Amino acid sequence: MYVKHCIGTLIVLIAFFCQVWSQETTNEPPKQRPTKDIYLGIGSWADLPCTDGISEGLQWRRNGSLVGSGPVLNIRNASLGDKGIYTCHGPNGDTIEMLHLHLGYAPSPPEVQCWIPSYPLKALCSWTQTPDPLLPTHYITTYWSDSEEQLPAVHSCQKQREQDRQCVVEGVDLNPDTQYLVNITAVNALGSATRILSISLEDIVKPDPPVDVKATALPGKKVQVQWAPPPTWTDPVTFPLKYKVHFYWGNPNLDSTLGPYETDSMVRSGLPAGRTYQIRVSAMDFLGYGLSSEWSDPVSITLPKS
Repeated sequence: MYVKHCIGTLIVLIAFFCQVWSQETTNEPPKQRPTKDIYLGIGSWADLPCTDGISEGLQWRRNGSLVGSGPVLNIRNASLGDKGIYTCHGPNGDTIEMLHLHLGYAPSPPEVQCWIPSYPLKALCSWTQTPDPLLPTHYITTYWSDSEEQLPAVHSCQKQREQDRQCVVEGVDLNPDTQYLVNITAVNALGSATRILSISLEDIVKPDPPVDVKATALPGKKVQVQWAPPPTWTDPVTFPLKYKVHFYWGNPNLDSTLGPYETDSMVRSGLPAGRTYQIRVSAMDFLGYGLSSEWSDPVSITLPKS
């Protein structure tokens, strides 16, 4: 009798714990289905499948709004309005499939330009793409000497982030007499494209604009202009700059450019009084290599009528 009583009690306890376990498991929230990323070119066609073996009573929603039904959702001539989160729901409303549709373009060959603001130690290269890929795109950026007879040593053009569209050529001995090849390869989920640009360092010298431009009115309808070389120019003693100064009033396209000057100041006389002049300065390599800098930010001065 005692044994039968113990067995009966054990059966009751097992049944109780089974019931509790069953209630706990049925009350657990359903696991979130992983979202699948799908990348599609603008103007393309795609078929989005709902892969659960069910073919009846299926509904498709984009960002929560009903967009179709059936086991496959057809997208034709995709546009940016088609991007978003697509969910396929079964007859009971459960989510069967969750897809994130990204729209964009395969990369085009980058349009690359390089210039040297710090001769001869550092060059900058930047690039654009038309059309913009609109998708996460990373860039492989390298350069090497075009004059090496054997297999050239390939160096990295440094970027801060993978998707940056500018890189820095530095850290090696750049030879002004050597041609270099710069490779920019754009890669995203829809493809890749490469541009290789041949550069000569002397041809791409381009200082940054001068800084600290000041204008002072002097007696006799004169104006003195002073400035400082760009701080990014590495060694203005060994590699000096020369400067041009642009005076204008009203229309900046009316050219009144003076110079070049080999000093960091100049005086202009004979200016009509009563006008407000805008003055800006640009710099270029002393020997004329490369390009002039962009103009500095203009400063204003009004000559008194005395």
